[in-house]
Amino acid sequence: MKDSVDTRYALALFMVAKEDQKIDKYQQEIKTIKLTLNENRDLFHLLKSEFLLIEKRYQVVDNVFKDMSAATKNFLKILMKNHRLNSYLTIFNSFNTLCNEENHVLEGIVYSTNPLDEERIHELEEALKNKNKVAVELSNRIDSSLIGGIKVVIDNHIYDYSIQNELTSMRNQLKV
Repeated sequence: MKDSVDTRYALALFMVAKEDQKIDKYQQEIKTIKLTLNENRDLFHLLKSEFLLIEKRYQVVDNVFKDMSAATKNFLKILMKNHRLNSYLTIFNSFNTLCNEENHVLEGIVYSTNPLDEERIHELEEALKNKNKVAVELSNRIDSSLIGGIKVVIDNHIYDYSIQNELTSMRNQLKV
């Protein structure tokens, strides 16, 4: 992880989570905030709007994320106050990586032709956990070059279950 302002914000939250002994709780809450901001662009724009007093935006945070810990809500407020909300994806992803490193969870990417639902991603994570004997967290990316199937990349190891790979394998077997 390269050193940047965004990384330092992530590290600051991670240090608080570690000190509070609530890494898993804060990680889950940050994932929820990230998902909420990704799916509700109007909320994101409202929270970063300079046309609304910061106190009013803080109230919105408290109302929308009322079931979350004060630490994660305050972190979001700090991002708003310091005009860093545009960087929330980078900051939250860096925080997630720090948490996963602490918990010995491997991060990976599953490439597919269409978005995978959470259940399918969870099934893949469990299968890879059983295979690698370590927890795995996958994020989904679309790869339009795939004909079908999926490709998973974890720590420079590729699990290729794509149709193209199957066709290449069959072609190589026929050549023998």
